[in-house]
Amino acid sequence: MRSRFLEAVRSRRASFEEAAVPAEEARTLPADMVKLMRDLRLFWLKTPRELGGDELDPLEFCEVLEQLAYYDASVAWAAMVGNGTTGTVAGWLPDEGLREVFPGTGTDLPICAGQFGSRGRAVPVDGGFVVSGRWGFGSGINHADWVVGGCVVEGGAGAEILAVVPKSEATLHDTWHVAGLQGTGSYDFSMTEVFVPTGRVIEGLGTPGLRGGDLFRPPPLMFVSNELSPVAVGIARRAIDDMYDLARAATRRTGGVPVGERAAFQKDMGRAEARLRAVQVLYRDAVARVWDAARTESGLDDALVARTFAQHTYVVEECTDLVSRIFRYGGGRVLALSHPMQRHLRNLSAAMQHIYITDENYELAGKAGLESRPSSP
Repeated sequence: MRSRFLEAVRSRRASFEEAAVPAEEARTLPADMVKLMRDLRLFWLKTPRELGGDELDPLEFCEVLEQLAYYDASVAWAAMVGNGTTGTVAGWLPDEGLREVFPGTGTDLPICAGQFGSRGRAVPVDGGFVVSGRWGFGSGINHADWVVGGCVVEGGAGAEILAVVPKSEATLHDTWHVAGLQGTGSYDFSMTEVFVPTGRVIEGLGTPGLRGGDLFRPPPLMFVSNELSPVAVGIARRAIDDMYDLARAATRRTGGVPVGERAAFQKDMGRAEARLRAVQVLYRDAVARVWDAARTESGLDDALVARTFAQHTYVVEECTDLVSRIFRYGGGRVLALSHPMQRHLRNLSAAMQHIYITDENYELAGKAGLESRPSSP
């Protein structure tokens, strides 16, 4: 299974790379790129097989996502969000709503986008909820069929739900004028008193999925936890390769020595490669640990969850820092908007702002570490 998807992605390298500039100019993926990704089934790698998805194991999924990011960050980001959001809907939506969102199991499967953060308000009514709110960062919403909005239930003592609605019932706001990940079409969207039937509401946000295999045993938060790191590593891998290519072709001199012949450049590039390999191993270790826990009776514990998010935070931080350190060797030419190096740095800087990348993850991991130690006698 893995080799089939990797081979398909690698065989379309030119198409993915050629989409980078048009996507940035349009601030969303071009229609022909969305069609290609649909044709290659790149939005349903985390959808249950019983619904027509491919349900890749997490490490296989990460390899595919990392390779996409090596070719273009916006394509990888769209695949990341499309898989995580669609897979969550496919795995956790009640059967009644699922039949509406997934009316068949053919090749024309739906794509979901949205925001899990509880930016909306859900008022309980007969048969469902009335939802209002505005959500940001709806990556890939332009090519999505359904949108997902996290809500706090009014009078529900802090209870949270995910409301799933047809995109036609939401209002899109063209707010995506940004410095990084420009091609992801991450618009705001809003709803005003939209009725959402109970069948299209996910209420068990801390429970295993209703269908699918072991992939859906962790709750939604952990189901999507393996997505950001492979994107960051793929971008950083490409940045290192592009800098090597630039150094070989460059005539820029510092003190009369071509940059590629400088010991400082060689040292920093060697260190960058070592750091990249370290974080690649680290994130795959985190993914493997969660996957192993998902397939055991004991399942996940709070300490593993905390350490997993801390590791993924570290991976994105390291990738951003190592690219920023080698960027200076490119000289003025890499400042050109046509040069890929500035795009790699901007995209990683944008990824650093993701809601899952926060110092609080380190704090929670440290707290878990303290609590796991026996008390002093």
